[in-house]
Amino acid sequence: MDKKKRIILTMLELVVEQGVHATPMSQVAKEANVAVGTIYHYFNNKNEIIEEIYSMICQDFGVVLITNMPEDDYKKQYETMWLNMYHYFSENPLAFEFMEHVAVPPLITPEIRLKNVKHFINIRNFILAGILKKKLKDVHLRMMVQLAFGTVISAARLKFKNQLPMTDAQVREALNMSWDCVKY
Repeated sequence: MDKKKRIILTMLELVVEQGVHATPMSQVAKEANVAVGTIYHYFNNKNEIIEEIYSMICQDFGVVLITNMPEDDYKKQYETMWLNMYHYFSENPLAFEFMEHVAVPPLITPEIRLKNVKHFINIRNFILAGILKKKLKDVHLRMMVQLAFGTVISAARLKFKNQLPMTDAQVREALNMSWDCVKY
């Protein structure tokens, strides 16, 4: 793994575990096995690393959510996206914790969010098409996305906090409740 990736992954692990302000660059350098100066060769400051992590996770979402999409059946497409997101979080707990606790204002500004919208264009288009085709309720796009995918976050949170084991049956129940909430 190259030095830049080591810095990014080390920062991800440390800020999730300790918080941004409790993670000095000297600790990142030590645990990434690089010199502090090497960090500043790639990044101007800690916030740039945080922004890079945020962008990487957003890019992953944009790809992962539309992986293995069925061709025609809208409900099956919705289910695939929902399950893809759930499994992404289940398999990447650091990404989940980062998005939950670190990727929030003031660290992630509206400008940074706006720069990363490009990763979600396919998802936005999918939701809008569902509204236009009367597969999804006709509500504001932001509300639809929140209602549709907020349930994924809630299900992952239940799993990570050991409040429910989130068996396959429980995951399916959460998915069905999400669909029932948004379907036309």
